[in-house]
Amino acid sequence: MQLLTQKPEITTKNYLSIGPGEYPCGNNLYLIVSPAGGRRWAFRYQRNGLVKKMGFGSAKETGLKLSEAKDKAIDALRLLAKGIDPREHRDEERRRTQGSRQFGEFAEEWRQTYETGMRHKAARAKLKRIVQIICKPLHRHGLDQIETAHVVDVLMTVWHQRETSRSTRQIIKKILDAAIAHNLRPKDNPADWASRLQPIMPKQRRRGTTRGGHKAMDYKDLPAFMHKLAAISTQSAQALVVTILTLARTAEVQNMRWAQLDLDNGLWDLGSVGTKSERPKRTPLPRQVLAYLREAYESRVSDEFVFPGRSLKRPISNMTMLKYLKELTGDESLTVHGFRTTFRTWAQEETHFEEEIVEHCLHHITGDDAEKAY
Repeated sequence: MQLLTQKPEITTKNYLSIGPGEYPCGNNLYLIVSPAGGRRWAFRYQRNGLVKKMGFGSAKETGLKLSEAKDKAIDALRLLAKGIDPREHRDEERRRTQGSRQFGEFAEEWRQTYETGMRHKAARAKLKRIVQIICKPLHRHGLDQIETAHVVDVLMTVWHQRETSRSTRQIIKKILDAAIAHNLRPKDNPADWASRLQPIMPKQRRRGTTRGGHKAMDYKDLPAFMHKLAAISTQSAQALVVTILTLARTAEVQNMRWAQLDLDNGLWDLGSVGTKSERPKRTPLPRQVLAYLREAYESRVSDEFVFPGRSLKRPISNMTMLKYLKELTGDESLTVHGFRTTFRTWAQEETHFEEEIVEHCLHHITGDDAEKAY
């Protein structure tokens, strides 16, 4: 004969001493007792086909009594009967009674917490500038008072700066998401790009058309071009591969020397001589580049230059790669330097890396004087 075990009925005498488990108390109310001895009240209900749960608080001696928890459950059932979600109703009441916190105070607290996970000083400096300076018009507004129009007003002040405006929009959204998580504003986020901002903001010019005169290949066309280069073993083709995969400038690849390369650890140490910013530069070598360089080193014809010219004492001409690029693509307007723009556009449109990280890959020094000081 199989014995069926039934959970004991919860009473005012045993709810503080009963063992771990979940115990129904009627009217959708449950007592949840953890293995560690913690006990709390939970109200479970269904809304629009979804099962939801709302906590009523602690059930310990200093917490909510059984009779009080039952009263709360009955009140919640009455709200459901009227078509009102009890948890949303509770959150709205909390916002009303606690009052709305101002954006500036909350944003500063959020910044100080968020930046602890940021490795780069320049990134932290940029975050601080956005929160404290660019977003200043939002500071005096209550978190629950901010609407899309307020966000648009802030973004328009930096809309001509594509990267800054993008970062500002993302940070405002994160701050308001945090406010929603703390029940300090309704669930809708006025800084959401797809649903709120994109339909009304003016279109920005692509970065590739506003920076410099170097025509770039579309990043969507790059895989096919790299596949074509992989089948060609000439020095010019391999110089293009190295340039594209290391994001180096043409002159840097043109003057690449064996002495700069650590082929064991896969590093290219250019030092500071010959770099555009005259700052030390060390570049990790992708596996395809490293494989080629190791093979080329074994059959090298020059002990100095990786890509020697007709005279082994000089590097290849700065026009060699450009001429070869035009021959392969048939596009007279493309430039070798434009592959850096190709990378920048891809990173901007297809990834979510911080701007400082992407610019660091290009060996750019970003920001205003204050940010550069870091």
